[in-house]
Amino acid sequence: MMKKLIYLFAAATLLVGVAACNPTNPEGTDAVSTLSDLKDATINGTAIDPASTVAGIIKDSKTGKGIAGVPVTDGYNFVKTDANGVYQMARDSRCRKVYYTLPAAYEVALDPSTHLPVFYSPGIMEATKKYRADFVLKPLAAPETEFTLLMIGDPQCSVASEVARYKTETIKDIKATSSKYPNCYAMTLGDIIHDSNDMWNLLANAMSNVQDDKGRYVPFYQTIGNHDHNSKSSDTADDVLDDYNSTLEFVKVFGPTDYSFDRGNAHIISMDDIPVTSRATSGKSNGYTWNYEAGFTDDQYKWFKQDIANVENKDQKVGFLCLHIPLRAGAKEKGNSVNWSKHYQDFLDLMKEFKEFHIMIGHTHYQQNYLHTGVICKGGGYVYEHIHGAACGAWWASDCNVTGGPNGYTIYSVKGNTVTNWLMKGSNKAEDYQLRVYDGNQIYSGTKGYKYQWYNSANTYLSCKAIGFAEAKDCFVAEVFNDDKLNWKLEMWQNGAKIGDFIRRADGGLSNIPVCAFWYNEKGKTTDTYINHTASHYWYFKPKGVAPADMTGWEVRAIQTIPTNPSQVNTYKCSELTTDYKSYDK
Repeated sequence: MMKKLIYLFAAATLLVGVAACNPTNPEGTDAVSTLSDLKDATINGTAIDPASTVAGIIKDSKTGKGIAGVPVTDGYNFVKTDANGVYQMARDSRCRKVYYTLPAAYEVALDPSTHLPVFYSPGIMEATKKYRADFVLKPLAAPETEFTLLMIGDPQCSVASEVARYKTETIKDIKATSSKYPNCYAMTLGDIIHDSNDMWNLLANAMSNVQDDKGRYVPFYQTIGNHDHNSKSSDTADDVLDDYNSTLEFVKVFGPTDYSFDRGNAHIISMDDIPVTSRATSGKSNGYTWNYEAGFTDDQYKWFKQDIANVENKDQKVGFLCLHIPLRAGAKEKGNSVNWSKHYQDFLDLMKEFKEFHIMIGHTHYQQNYLHTGVICKGGGYVYEHIHGAACGAWWASDCNVTGGPNGYTIYSVKGNTVTNWLMKGSNKAEDYQLRVYDGNQIYSGTKGYKYQWYNSANTYLSCKAIGFAEAKDCFVAEVFNDDKLNWKLEMWQNGAKIGDFIRRADGGLSNIPVCAFWYNEKGKTTDTYINHTASHYWYFKPKGVAPADMTGWEVRAIQTIPTNPSQVNTYKCSELTTDYKSYDK
């Protein structure tokens, strides 16, 4: 069970003298964020309570005046700036940084040397000191009625060569693709590193100064993952203390783990949903990895509830919650004791206050779309959980995730208060590359001679059972990388005329047979990680009187209706069988 979140820290556990995260930000009133000792009796006409341990002003760069009503937090509680743009609070002793929720009318403040978002105070605060933290925001030239979210699952780099691939594949593709979209903001969804503290600076650099082809900077926000919790920090057997200590390296590099910001008519939140428990040995550079649970603490629920309360007119806005481990139905994650606290349902209940709500997830290394059918938002739709495949795919072993979809990220178009479209984007692949089509009769083999068939219900090698289905015999089998059971349909066309519809296999219980053959024959895999069948993306169609390999003039059309914007219908086409490994290898 997760321990009740009560911290009793000795002075030795509190960090002192840590350098600022943003050393390029000069001290002074024009810096985007500054930190100094709190010596002021008044700030901008507001009297500072002697009990306040942090205070400051948030001001408009154009007018020089304070901005009223901006939520400010120490990571545990919120206050708002007053009419003078001044905030003050007696911060929690665990506070490392103070930071604000960016108002929709202002630009994302970027570090001038890295162009990473800096919505938080520099450095790490000492528990016994009083601080003044000021912030300057630049107003948008015009309201941002449309913007784009780029959601990136699991870069998970453990060595420099993997960071190089992340830059030349994912980041390169984002630079080229974001030029086609308005106002892009990127968010990694955890596992930025892979128990490898020596990769932090390389990865921060990889996501710094990312400009699209029009010269616009793409700000990269971050969500913490289980492998981002510092496994070199001591295992004290106090889970609460260990969890707090293990997030410090992330906070130093990227800022707070629980935060929010507004864009247009959207409220976007990122949170840590991974309480660590005990350490285990690892082959990565840290030498250790954390075992973990999944869930939210009492303090996090309190913070989340305050954050949501600060959002005005929620029933007219779209909300996003970015996490690492899936919520789904509180499902148990393989190999870990997932113990969602009572706040699992509490969080979902708060999401219902929005017109529309989306949960953004990494962790699994495969795509999945999960509808929380019991959680209905003010606009009448379900809370929609998007589980994203990894940028690293199967840990940089190839150019595909564990279930076969390409390495990449997902593009979400937001207009007004709704997500109007989304697209899973394979790194350095065309935007319409959304499916593969296979011959259900083909036997897939390779170097080691392990043979796999779609219509064999149990292809077992190395004690790993890749699951096929008998109905695949004499059929076309289509793999749609990011489908779901409600909002997609597949049609078979021949010589310009529709001849039938595909049938979708139910979620779970089916492996990607040719990808399994690739892993075990060519990549030396020996564990069942690579036969994953949690999410199914497979459809089948049996032509009359002809085998798939002999049929000519055919075309599969995959048709997606965006549930939050039914007028948006996307059609993707494929007219070529995938018969070898060229689509998977790197």
